[in-house]
Amino acid sequence: MPAPEPKPTPPEVIYHRGIVLTMEAGLPRAEAIAVRDGRILAVGDDEDVLALRELTTRVVDLGGRTVLPGFIDSHAHWIGDGGMVGHNADSAIDAALRRGWTSVNEQFVNQQRLADLRALDEAGRLRLRVNAYLPVNFDDEKFGEWFREFDPRHAYSPRLRVAGIKLFLDHDWGTRFHWDQVELDRYVLSAHRDGWQVTAHAISAEAHDQYLTAVARAQATHPTADARHRVEHVVQLRDDQLTRMGELGLIASIQPGMPGDLAAEAGFPELVARGQTRWITRWRDLVESGVRTIGGTDMPWLVLGLAGRAIELPHGSPLEAVHQAVTRQSYLGRPPEDWQLAQRLTVDQALRLLTVDAAYGTFEEDVKGTLASGKYADIVILSDDPTTVEVHRLPTIEVLATMVGGRTEHCAHTAPC
Repeated sequence: MPAPEPKPTPPEVIYHRGIVLTMEAGLPRAEAIAVRDGRILAVGDDEDVLALRELTTRVVDLGGRTVLPGFIDSHAHWIGDGGMVGHNADSAIDAALRRGWTSVNEQFVNQQRLADLRALDEAGRLRLRVNAYLPVNFDDEKFGEWFREFDPRHAYSPRLRVAGIKLFLDHDWGTRFHWDQVELDRYVLSAHRDGWQVTAHAISAEAHDQYLTAVARAQATHPTADARHRVEHVVQLRDDQLTRMGELGLIASIQPGMPGDLAAEAGFPELVARGQTRWITRWRDLVESGVRTIGGTDMPWLVLGLAGRAIELPHGSPLEAVHQAVTRQSYLGRPPEDWQLAQRLTVDQALRLLTVDAAYGTFEEDVKGTLASGKYADIVILSDDPTTVEVHRLPTIEVLATMVGGRTEHCAHTAPC
């Protein structure tokens, strides 16, 4: 007789009777989710998922609360620059987790910061997942090719990986530029050929021209089907540049709160004067064009620079970012102008920026960004469903619990953890 099939390993915990927004096209909504060994075991309706439980399974009643994939901040400096607002690395990590971020893309990880992140990881203090982007310049100072001592997308652990390299093309609303085209072409081609994801800080249309040209030449010399090079900020973009981004498969990494209050900064009117308002922060145009678009907060820089007024770290919430994408309302309440209103996103589009599409932005869509069997159990529990609440209530949605790899890293007093 054939041996009986082994009994499936039971889940460690089941969360049920909830609103589970999976961000998966095939099953966008569910009621329950089961977790085992840091991964999602099953997602579905209450009856099917609860059927997996055994005596050892902990069962948590969500009581109608909402579950989403853990949010991914695609452009931030939570850990590296968190001290600028009075926080050390541990408290900055805690602040991010309390807001529902389970992964962050740290966008300026030099040698010392990488060593610090590795030390945090080895000590078990890196309680969320970090993708490190290694800078090769800042302003006109070039740091050389120090990143070559690492391998592209090297993972030190499930919590820390080297994601790519970072170029700064312009500053001060596109009035200062740091690369000539020949040097930029050579640098981008070298990194591209060696398998690095290249991301570039680009504000102005002039900086986008430089970068698009460099990436196009690199692809012509060394064609790569899935390079996923990125542009950070994407503030000023012409129609022809939007088309070229799609043709080159570039990723647009945007901050929904920009420009908001930053539109009052010195230099911004001059940026607009060099083009048209319809070229500025084209969030809807990017998403609807098919350019893969991902979202971040630029914490703490974005909020520290608001018209010279420092804002405390409680800002930087993913729900606040969704609200800004949908309303174009600023941090300080500056009313959006007509050209901003024309570029509003829907709540569903904004949520994608911070989940499924954000995972694509770091080549990690196979393990995060949606709630599906086999993926990391990176999960947030919210007090309300962001897809059904009134828009003005989006920033008030409470993050009740944040789980990274099935481990509860934040649990509010009233949370079903």
